[in-house]
Amino acid sequence: MGGVLIADEAELRKAVELARLIAREAERGARWPSPALILNRGAYTRKAMRTGKRAGAMPPIVTVIIIVAAVVAAALAAYFIYTTTARSTRQVMLTVIGQPTLYKGADGKSLELRVTFKNDGTADVDLTNSIISVQTKDKTVVEFKDPQLVISSASSGTTIKLAPGDSAALKYTAEAQLDDFPDGAMATLQTRDGYQTSFAVAKP
Repeated sequence: MGGVLIADEAELRKAVELARLIAREAERGARWPSPALILNRGAYTRKAMRTGKRAGAMPPIVTVIIIVAAVVAAALAAYFIYTTTARSTRQVMLTVIGQPTLYKGADGKSLELRVTFKNDGTADVDLTNSIISVQTKDKTVVEFKDPQLVISSASSGTTIKLAPGDSAALKYTAEAQLDDFPDGAMATLQTRDGYQTSFAVAKP
């Protein structure tokens, strides 16, 4: 056609590719300047286009959210470490003082087990409703229950709770005969909180 410059096929393909690229980036929210399409042979060069925002830049609200999340995560981690350490350092450790001994009860039908405990741990221990299981000669177990305070350095009350450093002499009872147990029978104390400790008991 006279007076009309028609771009060759290669230049048209480049122009179409550039238009598609601009459309894709626009769909992603990028801001593009108005492109100038140069169709003359050898004059077109594809260059990286700049957006209206700096690469890698984040909106202020995103930065604030990240900072808040980091602070919360650090606080939770610190709390977890503190509580774990506190639990691991606060422990119950009962020590048996003297020799636990079995005695005949006043009614002649029951037995009394007298034992003195001291709390050498770092946490309180509740001996209320605790049980002492004592092994008999025939390898069965008799449970001594109903602990009662005989002597205690702790404050008296309805519960038998020993703070760290406190000690208490207790009396447990069971329906059994003294001859059922060997001298030095093995016994195990179990509190209602699940703490256990073992020791040997003697006969008078």
